[in-house]
Amino acid sequence: MALAAVLGLVGLVVWNPIPIMIGAFLGIVGFAERRAGPNLDAAVRAFDEDAPTRGHASITIVSGDLDDHYHVLLREESRPDSEYEFIPQGWRPVAGSYGAQIWRDRVTGVPVLATVEHGVLIPRGRV
Repeated sequence: MALAAVLGLVGLVVWNPIPIMIGAFLGIVGFAERRAGPNLDAAVRAFDEDAPTRGHASITIVSGDLDDHYHVLLREESRPDSEYEFIPQGWRPVAGSYGAQIWRDRVTGVPVLATVEHGVLIPRGRV
């Protein structure tokens, strides 16, 4: 994100749109990384360090103007239900209820990763 800011300033100083466009692109990528990076890190850490528990995942799909939004409700025995939005990577979810393996954060206890038969569900927002 610092490089994006520097390129934006260089573009303004030399009054050239190319560094501004590259800076804008890098800024968008940096912003996306700041939101998704901690979730991916938590999911990988939980997968590597902890054993999953068995539960159920109920997937719902909310159709938007331009794209679909995918939500999952995770249910486990003796745990409160958890719900979050996820972005499917490399698979197309179908609404329904599925058996799931669920990994939780050791400190907070919130789910950071769930898998169903056809794909992986990592929270989209902050956990």
